[in-house]
Amino acid sequence: MTVNDERERVKEKIVKLLNLTREKGASENEAIMAAERAAALMAHFDITATELEIRSVESIERTVAKRRYGNLQIALGCSVLISQLCDCMTWHNSRHVVFFGLPHDVEIAAHLFDTICNCICAEIDVYRCSPELRHEASRARIQEGIGARAVIGTFITGIEDRLYERLADLRDKKERTVHEAAATTGRSLIVVKAARVKKDFEALGINLRRGRSGGRGLWSRAAYHSGSAAGDRIPFSRGIKEEAPAARLK
Repeated sequence: MTVNDERERVKEKIVKLLNLTREKGASENEAIMAAERAAALMAHFDITATELEIRSVESIERTVAKRRYGNLQIALGCSVLISQLCDCMTWHNSRHVVFFGLPHDVEIAAHLFDTICNCICAEIDVYRCSPELRHEASRARIQEGIGARAVIGTFITGIEDRLYERLADLRDKKERTVHEAAATTGRSLIVVKAARVKKDFEALGINLRRGRSGGRGLWSRAAYHSGSAAGDRIPFSRGIKEEAPAARLK
C-alpha cells in the first residue's frame, strides 16, 4: 500500500467516524468517542478538514419537547448556548425546541438540552417539598405580598442563570482552543461544518423571527441563591466537559 492509498483509507475512516450517530445504531458515548477518534486521526496524519467529504453529509433536525413551570419555559435561554457549543442552529415553536446541524452535533445538543430540562424539573420538585420554600414563601407573603409560585420562579431563575454561565464558559473555552489550533495547524472542522449547515438550512426556506423575552422578577434572594446552587449540581453529559468539545472539534 502506498502512502497515498493509506491516506485515502484514513480519510474514509474519518468521514465514517464523523457520520456515526445514534440514528445509525451507535450509543451516545460511542458517537462521542468516534468524533474524538476522528480528530486524533486528523492530527496524526495531518489531514485538513477541506480534504474530507464532510460536505456530502446532510444536516438534520432534532426536536426536544419544551418543559414549563406555569408560564415559564424551562431553560430556553440555554438552548442558544448549547447550539453554539455543539456547532448547530436552534429555534423554537410553541411546543418544541429544534436543533439543526450535522447528525452527531444535533444528537449531542438535543441530549444535553433534554438532560438539563429534566434536571431542572427534578430540582424544582425537590425545592417545592423543602422546608426552605415553606419558610421563604411565608416571609415573601408577609413582606412582599406574593405567593409561593413567585418564589419558585425566582429559584428557577437562579438555576438557569448559573447554567447559562457554565455553558457560556465552556463555549468560550472551546472557541479559544479551536482558534488557537486553527492558527497553529490550519486544521478546523468548524468552518466547513458551519458552511454545510448554513447551506442545508437555506434549502429549507425557513424564516426565523427573533422572539421577545419577558421580564423575570427576582422576589427572593434566598430562593435565587438556592437555585444557583442547584445549577452547579446539574451534570453535563460526557463529551460536554471542559476539555472535550474543543478536543473533538479541532
